[in-house]
Amino acid sequence: MQNNILMLVERKQHIENGEIGYIESIFTSENILKSTYFPKNQRLYIAFSRGHTYSYANITPEMYDDFENCDSQGKYFHKHINNKQKHPQRKEFTLYPNEVNEIKGNINEWKENQVDDED
Repeated sequence: MQNNILMLVERKQHIENGEIGYIESIFTSENILKSTYFPKNQRLYIAFSRGHTYSYANITPEMYDDFENCDSQGKYFHKHINNKQKHPQRKEFTLYPNEVNEIKGNINEWKENQVDDED
């Protein structure tokens, strides 16, 4: 199995007026829990493993697809997104510990199901 298949745990597209309003994805990344991407605004929200959530501007749909489907969201983030001149950032909010634990629980449950499927 390839790494990029294992990194993306869940992906939900939310359609508004016949277009993608936003995309929510959960990853098995060590540092990135989930992302929410708004293609119309080209804004990406990333919730990190400690719960801090930042938004990044000027993220094209192609860039988001690359981020979502790469072998390591953390490496992609540091190489292509974490650039304040190209992609201005701002801290949005911090998830509550129970929210972080719920996401991590979903990831762990998914990982366990992957092991069961391989047996």
